[in-house]
Amino acid sequence: MKLISKMIIKQADSKVKDLEILCRLLQSPDLLPQKRQNIEQHLRLIRSGIKGEAESAYQLQFHFGNHPDWVIIHDLRLKYQGKVAQIDHLLINRYLQIFVCESKRVAGSLIINEQGEFSRRYEGNEQGMPSPVEQNRRHISLLNNLLHSELIQLPGRFGWKLRPSLYSLILISNNTYIRRPKNPVSGLSSVIKNEQLQTKIQQLSKHSRIFGIIRKVSSISIQTFARQLVQLHRSARYDWPSYFGLNKPVSQLTDSVIVTHTQLQTENLSTKTHYFCSDCHKNITGSVVYYCHNHKNIFGGKTYCYQCQQKFNNNN
Repeated sequence: MKLISKMIIKQADSKVKDLEILCRLLQSPDLLPQKRQNIEQHLRLIRSGIKGEAESAYQLQFHFGNHPDWVIIHDLRLKYQGKVAQIDHLLINRYLQIFVCESKRVAGSLIINEQGEFSRRYEGNEQGMPSPVEQNRRHISLLNNLLHSELIQLPGRFGWKLRPSLYSLILISNNTYIRRPKNPVSGLSSVIKNEQLQTKIQQLSKHSRIFGIIRKVSSISIQTFARQLVQLHRSARYDWPSYFGLNKPVSQLTDSVIVTHTQLQTENLSTKTHYFCSDCHKNITGSVVYYCHNHKNIFGGKTYCYQCQQKFNNNN
């Protein structure tokens, strides 16, 4: 039996249970139209998030998942000093460079104006959206404070603790059109498409290679450091009925719940909590299942873990 790559320290948490509960809430006969609309909107956001993170995760794992100089953490939720950071992806190398990646899947066009404000346009309708640049800055601020606390033991060289360098990357889905302002705006160089990830990482990490002899720590050290962060992960738990003011016990919605494939409408994802690779039979995440089902021309409709996917990539 093959082992999971040591370079991928954590996969994304499953959101199947949240989808199950929200779908069951939509079946409530006394549901008011406004609440139904809110629930449907949350379902769309969760599904869109799953797709966006799956696309970014694949790029990260394809380029860095089997590299001894890198480790990857997906879906890391940190709480520190009363604040929370929900980080989509962390990419860390042996020079202690940490790339904090925020995934965004935008249907239609992503528009950024001269003030650095973000909006999305779809089918002629334009709507403002929170700035992912500012969002990621808050994530990096919390992470930086956490790294300076006693909760994390930083890797060291020659008796000295090394301070990480943190970089922000906003990963946009490849099929999104991005309209940028004519004049430079601070932070927008971090906004790239998923397909540009490897090139951008190479540009940002090039400088550290000059001081590689001094700063480069062992693969074991960087894995240990990453696992410390994962140990601080706190999964999100949502009481969806109370959130929408329905006040129905969650147990009534989850006990013996069977949600059909059509009800979930999750792009051919089943509602099972566990998925398995068709080749080596190890556990895989829902995002991996999603990727394989959306590339049936490559994988023949079967699901494969990242390592087994490489066989197909090598054959192409």
